[in-house]
Amino acid sequence: MDINSDPTLLSYRCTKLCHQKPLDLKDDNTEKHCPVTVNPWHSKRAFKVMNELRSQNLLCDVTIVAEDMEIAAHRVVLAACSPYFHAMFTGEMSESRAKRVRIKEVDAWTLRMLIDYVYTAEIQVTEENVQVLLPAASLLQLQDVKRTCCDFLETQLHPINCLGIRAFADMHACTDLLNKANTYAEQHFSDVVLSEEFLNLGVEQVCSLISSDKLTISTEEKVFEAVIAWVNHDKDVRQELMARLMEHVRLPLLSREYLVQRVEEETLVKNSSACKDYLIEAMKYHLLPVEQRTLMKSTRTRLRTPVSLPKLMMVVGGQAPKAIRSVECYDFKEERWHQVAELPSRRCRAGVVYMAGQVFAVGGFNGSLRVRTADTYDPVKDQWTSFSNMQDRRSTLGAAVLNGLLYAVGGFDGSTGLSSVEAYNMKTNEWFHVAPMNTRRSSVGVGVVASMLYAVGGYDGASRQCLSTVECYNSSTNEWTYVSEMSTRRSGAGVGVLNNLLYAVGGHDGPLVRKSVEVYDPATNAWKQVADMNMCRRNAGVSAVNGLLYVIGGDDGSCNLATVEYYNPTTDKWTVVSSCMSTGRSYAGNRGIILKHFTRDLCMYVCTSK
Repeated sequence: MDINSDPTLLSYRCTKLCHQKPLDLKDDNTEKHCPVTVNPWHSKRAFKVMNELRSQNLLCDVTIVAEDMEIAAHRVVLAACSPYFHAMFTGEMSESRAKRVRIKEVDAWTLRMLIDYVYTAEIQVTEENVQVLLPAASLLQLQDVKRTCCDFLETQLHPINCLGIRAFADMHACTDLLNKANTYAEQHFSDVVLSEEFLNLGVEQVCSLISSDKLTISTEEKVFEAVIAWVNHDKDVRQELMARLMEHVRLPLLSREYLVQRVEEETLVKNSSACKDYLIEAMKYHLLPVEQRTLMKSTRTRLRTPVSLPKLMMVVGGQAPKAIRSVECYDFKEERWHQVAELPSRRCRAGVVYMAGQVFAVGGFNGSLRVRTADTYDPVKDQWTSFSNMQDRRSTLGAAVLNGLLYAVGGFDGSTGLSSVEAYNMKTNEWFHVAPMNTRRSSVGVGVVASMLYAVGGYDGASRQCLSTVECYNSSTNEWTYVSEMSTRRSGAGVGVLNNLLYAVGGHDGPLVRKSVEVYDPATNAWKQVADMNMCRRNAGVSAVNGLLYVIGGDDGSCNLATVEYYNPTTDKWTVVSSCMSTGRSYAGNRGIILKHFTRDLCMYVCTSK
């Protein structure tokens, strides 16, 4: 019998050959297996040949027809790559044996692109074709093409189109793209509501968006103004929907002044009894004693918790009790502090700001000299680098960013308090002087509200007095102007901006270290007292984080503090954070700013020092 003619014997022979030991090797009782060779180019070459056959109309057994275009193809190839064609050609449908199959749901050019993809694994997604390509890929169940379209649309997300992309993703069951577009809309709410897409949404879609806990907004005013804009876009039809929308606006989170001056005066609110009820609810909330506000629980009194919240709070340098290089961060999720790269040299009483994705530390005191040096921190590399020096030596200065420029305000040069102010242009890497303040101010706190730079309190040096005066700088006119004074003198006060209000926290007047806090409203040019901190503090860092005002470290007149506490303007209450810094430090911060921490994929808030 010929062994090659009997499949059974042939199989037996192959098996024996595979297990036969090499003649020149020792018998180690180990079973040997035939190696499997995989050629990664085999499938690619095979599909290339099949595509060439298709282009020559060789061995093709089906013609796909769309509109007036005919596309020759091979059933087995289409069935192998598309579950849609697999079901068509292997089932009981009449198309399973038809020579010509018409596809009515897809236009001719899109169908040709997708059949070309089946043979070549190549497709080009563009702004012009993605809206027809994705639905067609979904129909033919070409999941890789559908995923590529979704990835492309994700890269195109913008405040002017994210709502349209979200609706498109919802229509075609692109769950991941739908979620990402929705998250994008929540994170860019303030810009999204200015788009035509928002103004053209249906009421249910608007309600869904503004009811989200995840909206990233500086103040609830943004939501109220968005509702008014949407209704006014088609007022005759939409004004009757006002109450449905106002149900999702968290009026109690707005300031009492805004409720009285803006909400109560809005005609759309006046014309709706239900809206008036929501306004009364908010006013009652503000009239309640602080300890009773927490009992008034509803969706409208709950703070929003956006997913883009900062996860770290960074404290740079400081005095502990000498100038130090240490930089540490607080992780809000883990509720603990950890160290990051140290400053190149000891630095306290410096100005620290965030600008263009980096942290800038300027001036200060190194333990022996007032300096004009400046360093910048790169969060990607976790390292500090020196940049152009200031023109003047400054310690206990205020620092802030206004219209893309870094301002160094006042301070002490080692012999006298300074009224001078200089600005740094990152594009030219140069410092230049601007108009000086009206008053010399060291240990000054600064903050920016509505494109105006405020210098708060400080010490004038000449009369040896702590100051209660406040002045603001208008960069358009290059002028400083006095505004209303604080109720008390404050030098070394922490200054922070929250909800377009300027907070002056603690500070001292001679030997008296304060725990009192007052807040300035530029709209009314008036200061008012809010709840006292739990501890007396001066020279503390201040950072605004998710609607809360954090105060970090400082000193109480006798020792440096490692504690942190935060203020909730809704409850008018201060709460001490359980985790303390590793080092008690003062002169390590006076305002909060956002920084994207790329290496940790987190956001960072920076406490700037004077």
